[in-house]
Amino acid sequence: MVEIPDVAIGSVVKIPPVAPFLTPEELLADVLPLLDPPSRISVTEAAERYMRVNVAGMWQAFDRSVAPYMVEPTDITQSRRFRAVCFIGPSQCGKTKMLETVAMHAVTCDPGPIQVIHMTKSDADAWVEEKLDPTIMNSPAIYELLGKGREDSTFSRKRFRGMLMRIGYPVANQLSGRTQRAVLLTDYDHMPQRLGPKDSPEGSPYKMARQRTKTFMSRGIVLVEGTPAFPVTDAEWSTPKDAPHALPPVVSGIAQIYNEGTRARWYWQCPECDDLFEPRFDRLVYDETLSPGAAGETAEMKCPHCGSLIAHRFKSELNRAALKGRGGWLHEGLDGQLVSIDDPAIRQTDVASYSLNGAAATFSTWPELVAHYETALRRFREDGDETDLGQVHYTDIGVPYMPRYLDGSGDLDLQALKNNQRPFERGIAPSWTRFITVSVDVQATRFPVQVTAWGPHGLRTIIDRFDLFTPPEQSPGAEDRPIDPARYIEDWAVLLDLAERSWRVQGADYALKAVALAVDFQGAPGVSDNAEKFWRARRKAGQSGRWYLTRGHGGLNQRERVWYETPDRGSKGKKARGVKLLNMAVDRLKDSVVAALGRTDDGVNAFPLPDWLEQEHLAEFVAEQRTLKGWEKRPGKVRNESLDLSVQALALATFKGLERIRWDDPPAWAVGGSENSFAVPDGTQEKPKTTRRRIPRRLF
Repeated sequence: MVEIPDVAIGSVVKIPPVAPFLTPEELLADVLPLLDPPSRISVTEAAERYMRVNVAGMWQAFDRSVAPYMVEPTDITQSRRFRAVCFIGPSQCGKTKMLETVAMHAVTCDPGPIQVIHMTKSDADAWVEEKLDPTIMNSPAIYELLGKGREDSTFSRKRFRGMLMRIGYPVANQLSGRTQRAVLLTDYDHMPQRLGPKDSPEGSPYKMARQRTKTFMSRGIVLVEGTPAFPVTDAEWSTPKDAPHALPPVVSGIAQIYNEGTRARWYWQCPECDDLFEPRFDRLVYDETLSPGAAGETAEMKCPHCGSLIAHRFKSELNRAALKGRGGWLHEGLDGQLVSIDDPAIRQTDVASYSLNGAAATFSTWPELVAHYETALRRFREDGDETDLGQVHYTDIGVPYMPRYLDGSGDLDLQALKNNQRPFERGIAPSWTRFITVSVDVQATRFPVQVTAWGPHGLRTIIDRFDLFTPPEQSPGAEDRPIDPARYIEDWAVLLDLAERSWRVQGADYALKAVALAVDFQGAPGVSDNAEKFWRARRKAGQSGRWYLTRGHGGLNQRERVWYETPDRGSKGKKARGVKLLNMAVDRLKDSVVAALGRTDDGVNAFPLPDWLEQEHLAEFVAEQRTLKGWEKRPGKVRNESLDLSVQALALATFKGLERIRWDDPPAWAVGGSENSFAVPDGTQEKPKTTRRRIPRRLF
């Protein structure tokens, strides 16, 4: 250590000694390994030799027998025959670990530039921090090759001896202007499927990645893996005879890449008949009459050839046996026959593609799969929401999902609605009513109103439906115009009576007030401002717990069906409003409403309509149709208020806790009888005026 006095600060600066010079012989010895030819071992062999993996908190040598189905797809990335490898599988089947093994093979055996692309920057950083860095640090042979400089190991790159690994995310500049020997794309269907400007997109991440490897010719490879996330687009599709492994058509994503390739599936050899078959979820048999958890415990795999049943405890054994030749990956041949990867009769394509069904995945169990599926299926049957059912197909089973509406089974028919109408008395709540909600839409010259009575387990019906046309007398110019919600805040006073009204319960000596009232927050310019003023006045009057402003959000991928919060930001860059909104995932809620209307019994979530409901209001329920993007108005249809008002009602009931109520011990507002906290002795009141006031023609 050298000490040098520092006059400026009156102290001594201690400078560590300079590192000794390296001799030419030492420098040469350090770089000579770069001249070695590539090690002629497979990716899996390199992983077993050099990598350590975390097993239940302990770092152990990589073991191919844990996920035998990953061996061939991983090793084929080094083939000169294929330019791309595609792997589809359920979550947690070991497919992401394939990225590490392929990358570490390049580090230890065949140095060359590679790039790993994750869904987002935050996902890439998390993978580096939680997966890649621990693997490097706990694998001595790999850590020895990592550069020790400050910039050699960052979130965006890792410099190893003789090579550079880049870690990025799917934006155009990450997949442009660079030459890579290998590009590894993970969780592909959750990436943007078109990169670049909207008006002139440059292409999909997969196509752009293939451009990056062209310079390396047959040595270049693109690896793309993920779970499917796009629904089937053709309800009439069936498996072609000459393409037995083809997946159904989807709008975009990894399933399309798979269908372009060799289309391999994983096979087992039946212990009883020795015939090969693909272990799939739809070949599991179990007792569907039991609860989801209990049904899962009875699950067994049925051989399609001899009908023998295979218990779950043999799954790992059959996977390992397939690795040893009793099964394994079979690809499609030129005429649809099934062949191995090295058979000359394999499909003529430069993409080796694989699809693994969740029933064969190492890290999922049949009881778990069945329990998840049955839970989602039963929920769909109850409320019509397919979100959970689709997720089970995508992430647990690993196959594209065909929405139920594609086959027309979920379509509403006007005649069917008429056939299911019930003789309910208008303005009277059925005897089974536990609480009442009021929904209010906002139109240019009226407030459409729907009153919904709710019973146990989601049973409901409409007990009143009317439009408010007439402004209150104190509103400016009330005598000469209809209601104008966008222009006159004074007109909103016509809604106040709704909170005070009550509806008599059939056969009882009490009536019920509305437990909650919802008003649409959106509409023509001025509606949101007046809606906010109205809500603030209700809050000041101590009624904010009953009045809610609703805001609809389209799309099928909303995080929840209903959530209550202040907007993060206002529209068109304006400052966010300081008002809480009851947000609705309208497409998901419409699925539930339509499913409820389709029930012909009075069971869970049934929605029978009253026979007094007018034809025009009945037709508003069938004014929309389900598409891949969600619900859209049918051609020529304008009015859909009945559907929107029913969505508002369901959102209110859901927010209040409809799905959490224990009906043997309900909250006070859902108690049956006069003890209900919203019950009043007498509900006989004059009905509101629903007729249109005569308006002078000169105002239109």
